[in-house]
Amino acid sequence: MVELGCFDAGVSTAACTAYAAELQKLTRVALSEVVSVPDKLVFKPLEAQPEGAMTVAQVQRGLAAIGFFPGGKDDGICGYRTQSAIRLFQEYVRSVEKQPIMPDGRFGPETQVHLRRWLDNHVQSRYAPTMTAWQAGTLGRCEYTDWLDLLNQVKAKYLAEPTPMLQLVNRSTAGSDTRKVADWDFSSAGTIHLIGVRRKVAAGRFDDIFVLLMKGLVFKFQGSTDPGSAAAGEFPPFLVQGQHNYQFGWHQKKYLALRPHTKGVLVVRSKNGITLDDDDLANGLDVPNFTINIHWGGQGMGATINDFSQGCQVINGSVYFNPDGELVDCRPFSALNNKEIAANPKKTRAAYNVLLDHVTALSGDLPSNTVKYMLLTEDDLALAPALAKSLDDAKALIAKALG
Repeated sequence: MVELGCFDAGVSTAACTAYAAELQKLTRVALSEVVSVPDKLVFKPLEAQPEGAMTVAQVQRGLAAIGFFPGGKDDGICGYRTQSAIRLFQEYVRSVEKQPIMPDGRFGPETQVHLRRWLDNHVQSRYAPTMTAWQAGTLGRCEYTDWLDLLNQVKAKYLAEPTPMLQLVNRSTAGSDTRKVADWDFSSAGTIHLIGVRRKVAAGRFDDIFVLLMKGLVFKFQGSTDPGSAAAGEFPPFLVQGQHNYQFGWHQKKYLALRPHTKGVLVVRSKNGITLDDDDLANGLDVPNFTINIHWGGQGMGATINDFSQGCQVINGSVYFNPDGELVDCRPFSALNNKEIAANPKKTRAAYNVLLDHVTALSGDLPSNTVKYMLLTEDDLALAPALAKSLDDAKALIAKALG
């Protein structure tokens, strides 16, 4: 079984040490600091395999050949990007090909049968032509380009007339991962975009939609942009509207998430935790906050976010929309919390993993794996009524599916 942390015979201790050092450089957290949970990588030799079983390097080469591990190294170490590529392939086989397979990131006989089938029959993902067109710069008008057009319209709008909040951002002299309006970047080439939409009034529920734009593809996820609770003695922190730089890292040193790229993001404290008003803005912006992550929030569904978020942007595990606009149900294996994941290997972070795996597994051939997270407001969607309707339709389908 090829799984996280295992490595092929012949892989040296020095190679594993170099991998751990590179991981620490990327995440700014040493593996020794990570809580002992299923997400923690522990190096171990690949156990004796049945005859014909693929090695780690063979799995890496196979996944690269079919497009699920672009730019990936066949170094014989099953690290986080290899695990994501395995899981992404398994989820495609499950959700698109409708095969009974568990997307758990463990590569055993069942997953090998499907990978061999793809390799032997030259199967390709139905999204491959879109990604090829994106790579060549020949992608035509589609939902992906519509979202980028909206983002550029939003930038033009706020360059001309920044909101009071954005005026504070523009005047800020604190180095942060929050970008001033003039620096918002909505280019297509080599860029991963994630979009959140904040409601006028915080509902405290998982009732928002996040949109992932990557390589010409559009995925949608359920979650919350609301601040939730706050640390003792503090008012709830609202991430400021606008664009922020995020990257692969750890949430509370427990599981993988997206974290501010370098110094933290800018927030505004709300006295009532529901809305932001002039009195809140009069207090100015906090110093850059490095704890405002984009992370998993359990199944979510109709529950309140409570302490899932202290200003973080939270993604559920229950459902997501694929690039064909199909609602994909992950509830049979979606965990409620970290304890359930630790206790039951058949439970995962499900839909949240789909977002994380695209960012990690599909970014290997990009110049950067930085995620540009754009937090919009409901008013911004007035610039693109068709996209606004698509989000309303998505929310209605989720509400109907989840009951």
